[in-house]
Amino acid sequence: MFRSTPVVASKTVGGEKIHAEFLCDTGRLRIIGGVTVRAEWFPPHSWFAIASVAGYSRWGTRPDETDLLRLIENFMRLPGRSAL
Repeated sequence: MFRSTPVVASKTVGGEKIHAEFLCDTGRLRIIGGVTVRAEWFPPHSWFAIASVAGYSRWGTRPDETDLLRLIENFMRLPGRSAL
């Protein structure tokens, strides 16, 4: 079975360490705060979430760390901060 290395980015927001993790082989995108999964999306929703913040990035279906950092910043600004 094929396993891919996830694209991961992390940032401290309001004293909390937030991670974004994207698996290229499945397209799963997670935002994790501490040990709690705050949000989880699968294609096409994961692609839409990244594309909405990526701007002129050429990410295609493989975002980089910068794209995921933008996603964390955007997600943490949302009211309620929970998209599950």
